[in-house]
Amino acid sequence: MLKKLTAFLTAAVMVTSVASIPVLMSYADTNSTTEKRVMEKLDRGTVAVKTNDGVYLSWRLLGTESLTNQAFDIYRDSEKIYTTGEHDATCYTDSKGTADNKYTVVPKGEAIDKTETVDVWTTNTTYKGRSVAYKDIAFKVPDGGKTPTDEEYTYTANDMSVGDLDGDGEYEYIVKWDPSNSKDNSVKGYTGNVYLDAYELDGTLLWRIDLGVNIRAGAHYTQYMVYDFDGDGKSEVILKTAPGSKDGEGNYVSKAGKNITKGDDKKDYRNSSGLLMGEDGGPEYLTVFNGETGAAMQTVDFDPPRSILTSSEWGDSYANRSERYLAAVAYLDGVHPSVVMTRGYYTYVYAAAYTWDGTDLKEQWLSTNTPTEANGGTGCTVKYADGTSKNNTNKTLYAQGAHSVSVADVDNDGYDEIIFGSAVLDHDGTVLTYDGRGHGDAEHVSDFDNDGKQEIFMAHEAGKHNDKIIPYAVDIKRYNGDIMLQAAQGDIGRGIMDNVDDEYALSSGNLSLFWSVAADGIYNQAGEKVGNIPNTNGSNMENFAVYWDGDLGRELLDGNKLVKYSIKSGTERIYYNSKNSTLPGSINNSTKSNACLTADLFGDWREEIVLRYGDGVRIYFSTIPTNYRLTTLMHDSQYRCAIAWQNVGYNQSPHTSYYIGSAALAKDSGGNTLNYLAPNTSFTEVTYPDTSSITPRPTIKTTPEPVSVSVTPDADTYLVDGTTAHGSDEELKINQATDYYSSTSPGLKDIKGLGLIRFDLSKYAGKKLTSATLKLYDKFTNTDKRNSVLHLDYCSKNDWDEATVTINDIKTRGEGTPLSSLGLQVTPAYNVDYKEISFDVTDVIKEKCTDNLITFTLWTGTGREQVIASKEYSGTDAQGPTLMLEFEGEEPTATPTVVPTATPTLQPTATPTVVPTATPTLKSTATPTVVPTATPTLKPTAIPTVVPTATPTLKPTATPTVTSTLKPTAIPTAIPTVIPTATPNLANNKITAMINSNNKLDVTLDFENVDMNDVNVYVAFKNNGKLVGMKMPQTSELKGIDLIDKEYTDIEVYAWDNKQEPYANIVRIVNNVQ
Repeated sequence: MLKKLTAFLTAAVMVTSVASIPVLMSYADTNSTTEKRVMEKLDRGTVAVKTNDGVYLSWRLLGTESLTNQAFDIYRDSEKIYTTGEHDATCYTDSKGTADNKYTVVPKGEAIDKTETVDVWTTNTTYKGRSVAYKDIAFKVPDGGKTPTDEEYTYTANDMSVGDLDGDGEYEYIVKWDPSNSKDNSVKGYTGNVYLDAYELDGTLLWRIDLGVNIRAGAHYTQYMVYDFDGDGKSEVILKTAPGSKDGEGNYVSKAGKNITKGDDKKDYRNSSGLLMGEDGGPEYLTVFNGETGAAMQTVDFDPPRSILTSSEWGDSYANRSERYLAAVAYLDGVHPSVVMTRGYYTYVYAAAYTWDGTDLKEQWLSTNTPTEANGGTGCTVKYADGTSKNNTNKTLYAQGAHSVSVADVDNDGYDEIIFGSAVLDHDGTVLTYDGRGHGDAEHVSDFDNDGKQEIFMAHEAGKHNDKIIPYAVDIKRYNGDIMLQAAQGDIGRGIMDNVDDEYALSSGNLSLFWSVAADGIYNQAGEKVGNIPNTNGSNMENFAVYWDGDLGRELLDGNKLVKYSIKSGTERIYYNSKNSTLPGSINNSTKSNACLTADLFGDWREEIVLRYGDGVRIYFSTIPTNYRLTTLMHDSQYRCAIAWQNVGYNQSPHTSYYIGSAALAKDSGGNTLNYLAPNTSFTEVTYPDTSSITPRPTIKTTPEPVSVSVTPDADTYLVDGTTAHGSDEELKINQATDYYSSTSPGLKDIKGLGLIRFDLSKYAGKKLTSATLKLYDKFTNTDKRNSVLHLDYCSKNDWDEATVTINDIKTRGEGTPLSSLGLQVTPAYNVDYKEISFDVTDVIKEKCTDNLITFTLWTGTGREQVIASKEYSGTDAQGPTLMLEFEGEEPTATPTVVPTATPTLQPTATPTVVPTATPTLKSTATPTVVPTATPTLKPTAIPTVVPTATPTLKPTATPTVTSTLKPTAIPTAIPTVIPTATPNLANNKITAMINSNNKLDVTLDFENVDMNDVNVYVAFKNNGKLVGMKMPQTSELKGIDLIDKEYTDIEVYAWDNKQEPYANIVRIVNNVQ
């Protein structure tokens, strides 16, 4: 299915639109509503697949179209080949079709919409007459990394969701990347960062969100909701974030903050066990992201914070209860979607509902749940945005939650409720029903027996609740708590309920069947065992159900095993490729054995299965024809909300609000059964967003990215016995210095190794410092292989000389105490090789650096010596002290267009023409030498455009092509984005670059009237535009630069002065022959 050029299809019926901005309803007196629900305006979703029978076509019947009288015209290559009947199924096989044809399906009588024309899929396979098609999406896997304990980790695609992010009627695909060291809440340890990507169906990466180190990786932490919350026709993404989280444009989400007052985006708040605990775990945020760009549009404080209770109140000392999160999308006002975020379910439970109106993320209510009054608590208390509140002491969510949630209008009042395990949360935040049966691992909610009411099936963990033995593990109940059935014993980890045998359902009043991982058979709703439990390679097939083969019974999916079940014939694998194969692809979440996603993504009402495949995913699509006509499941609001919450916790099957099965088929006046449904539960009344009245999405004015710089000391030395300085040594030998804080002269014999490091920061006077980190390379020399504490302190005396300083120069009798303690220390692990250590000195510099100079002292509290590489260190395994500073960026200023009177030219062999399209913008920041600690990414900038008249060639023979380019697509982010306010005279300066016969890079700078000591050279290695390596050689070391060992397609060479103004246009080497 190709990307469309237009946003919306033409509806075949008149569609009512409503205002798009959610209304914050009053919860004082809400009885019921029958208003239409605002849902996505999807396109036709046509899929064409080449099969042995020709070309199989399948398309959507939309929620605004008639089940009974909507025919469709089918076009092959713009020629109409068929018109369906008014209530035919929305699939068709063109026996004359080929893989080269193009197809369009439109409502009968309408003109062809070229944007709805699709190519034919040729990726399919058939076995035993059954055909399956598939579409692969290639993902861009994030780079792995190391934890603070040096544990390496890599990434795999995990749970997914979908949303129409750009308003074109097609779904985009959102994937959560889980690191290989992802953890359950009950397990201690560091994890890698969690990433969230958005992709088009063709594999185009739209954006990547990095949640940072302060969001732990695991199934119970990151629950993300994708939905069109503000009714502008485009989906947003809402999820929990933290300091250090970056949006899809690389900005910290805190910059989009609303009343955000706490948080350091550079700080790692995890404790030594890799956990985030209490106030020490740092602030917590909730962020809404723009679906098109990934930009954070607003961030608010997550309500409530984990510190609302102590660890003992939560019930554990390792954040297993406070850090369990659930989330859902629900139509709480009956018309517009809200997002509901919850915290906790083993003990205390908090639930907060929010609306997003395009400009403001507003909390509607906060529901606090403690034990009931009978059990020593206060039950459920709800606080509303208008300051009012409600309390029910006899109902609560406390200890009732499951590992997932469901959303349904269980009481048929027109408003959605949240099924929260053994309790139901009403649309106003109060607890509708509470049965006290406690926690469970699985739940399913639908009208399972076509009586017009929702049933709740739940698999419980057996045990005690309120000191009472729970004698069952599976129950089926009404929303009001009435138990229809309870059965089984033991700890039930999974269970399922649905119409999986439609033939049995049609002949029985107990329409749906259920079973669990511990069951001895399949049961009907009367509790009667009616068949043997499905078994496929040891699996009971109790994880997921999907609509696949075209009848109205649901098939079973466990991992990548797809099964058809009937009571008469038992289990039959729906085979593909060969007899013993399953659907090729990998599963997620270990024993939960779930696909990345199952949903009705396109085509008719059947569901697609999305499995991990290689570095991406494979979407499986059924090409088995169906005789039944159903509206797309995505226009049933209960099912659509289920797709939003499917990624939450233990993934569960989505269910419609109405019964699907032959027992619900419509009949004509003569009693003949028709091919469309007339269930006792009403279909969702769908309306589309009124995008004509949409207020444009806000442009969030964020603080510019901070300017990062690194500073080397202007002096460093160490003192032995307080009198002998070693300012020229390559290493600072740090040892005991017990008495040097004394108000009188210290005993010189007690100063065995006092380090002094001074930094001159006058270059940055007037800049607003946001963070400062002192980085050192440290090792041990003692032979007993024991570590020791390294102390970092401060000296207010800065007028010392590294070659001659003594202790009396910085500390004299009676003058007070210029040597003062900062209380900063690290305890490096014993090592004989240099390892990097660091100190956060942000507050020290802000408070102590009054004359633009800062002196740090280093000492140990024992006789075990530590060695620090000094600024004179010449080895390759370490570097001298470095002070990493970040300052607030400054807004760019508008710059007038400059039209040169003559076109400047560059002069390698052939001379390209330089045409500055506009004068680049200057960011007025003081720009020091930059030493990036990690490979920087590339960021767009306004470099003058160079249009070469010919492509010059570098020598020798195997010489890559050199082009003096161009308006480069990006420059390193570690190089502050500072561009001159006036067009520099670039024509007289040239950079020449070539790969020499030794396969090394030679760079020559031919500059006029330039002090080469002021020149900073950057060599960027790119692979198809992506930065994969960076080198910053000294100007004296431009011959024989080593190439990187990673794959790259081109090399760019930059030359900038200390104000980050270019001396010459960038040179690029392409087609490098190695």
